[in-house]
Amino acid sequence: MSSSNRFQLLPVAFLFATLSLPAQEKTAIPPDLPVDRVVMDGGELRGLVFGVGPKGEAWFACRRAWLRKNHPELAALLEKEQDDREWNLRSDYARRLAAWDKSMEASPGNKGLKEYIDQELSRMDPGLGAEGPAGRGPFVLARLDPARARMIVRARPEWMKLALVGWREEVDELENQSAAQTVAELKKDNIGWDKETPDFTEKMPGLPVESEADWELRKAFLSYARGSRLNFQGTGETIFETAEGAGALAGKELEQILGKLGPGILNGALGDLLGEGGTGGQADQKVVTQACRTAEGKNISQFRLTRVRPDLANKRVTVEDRLYAKLPGPSGPEWRLIHSSDLQADATIARPQVEAQINKDPKAGPLLAQLRQLGLGDKLTEAIRFGAATLEAKEQADTAFNTVLRQYTRRVDGPPLRWLVPRSGNGSPSRGTLP
Repeated sequence: MSSSNRFQLLPVAFLFATLSLPAQEKTAIPPDLPVDRVVMDGGELRGLVFGVGPKGEAWFACRRAWLRKNHPELAALLEKEQDDREWNLRSDYARRLAAWDKSMEASPGNKGLKEYIDQELSRMDPGLGAEGPAGRGPFVLARLDPARARMIVRARPEWMKLALVGWREEVDELENQSAAQTVAELKKDNIGWDKETPDFTEKMPGLPVESEADWELRKAFLSYARGSRLNFQGTGETIFETAEGAGALAGKELEQILGKLGPGILNGALGDLLGEGGTGGQADQKVVTQACRTAEGKNISQFRLTRVRPDLANKRVTVEDRLYAKLPGPSGPEWRLIHSSDLQADATIARPQVEAQINKDPKAGPLLAQLRQLGLGDKLTEAIRFGAATLEAKEQADTAFNTVLRQYTRRVDGPPLRWLVPRSGNGSPSRGTLP
């Protein structure tokens, strides 16, 4: 629900209590039905829980074609509710976007962000046309109050991906037939549904701003994605600014890291590269404070900090990826961590291609040659392995970060950001969890 309180949604529970539903043919419900159900007197909704609001209300996604076929009167009412909600949320987003644009100075660094805001303002034009937004997409979103949400019968979690792939492939009877039947239909078309990662976020109707905190977070991610980017990387207490933080750690970035760490290695310590003698949390706070001050000096309110933590004892490297933003707080704007992920790599594994890249690097090559002359062969091999593991982990971290960034910023009226946090690392689509 939008915290602006500019509109009230018609409770779906009221619709269910007052609407006389057509009798549904009484057929046995398959025990492996791949969709969620909301049981009612005289019928039920079938689809998936798209997310859960802060007060326990559930947003339930139904395929429009199924809803119109099975419950035409209910479909008409839910689509009308969605039209009204869309009108109000578009007006609210237009107000918010205009205020955001007005608060932002016209500078080269803000050009891309301002252009994005202009595009979204055009898209948020409340003129809905004759059919309305509810008739333009394949799904209808029903808002179920907490009492009705507790009556939802959930499908087994592993079937959610099957339902999404079935929707994409337009399996007509998906909501009425067993998961096994849907699997068989997809198999006929050589579709390996369990290997898919379907995402219907773009096809869902817009959602109102859930809270001011979510709105500020969305603006922060959008500002980083579309505005001036500030990126830092390094290890231990050594961090430095990079011109581009979204690509693989190679080329100029590799030269920068080796150039920064090289003097310490030449002094015989290898400490920075291999993680010896770290200062732990004190160093963490120091580098974050340093990055915050640099960002403030550049008048930038977001930055990405990527740090390498080599673990010599366990022969592994951890790449820590963090995104910080300056957000409103009780006593004024304050820096907060808004995204965090860690990626580990085994430093004992040989990576010939990456190691060759390190050896041939214009800065690394001469440095490594000097070290070999000092008789540091075994230590040097270990260092190169750590370097190769770092490059590989950093590239994977960049890929994962860019995926998250695209997901969080592709539409301003998308799901609350907390809905998009994956529930596990198995690649399954995420959705809200009922209390």
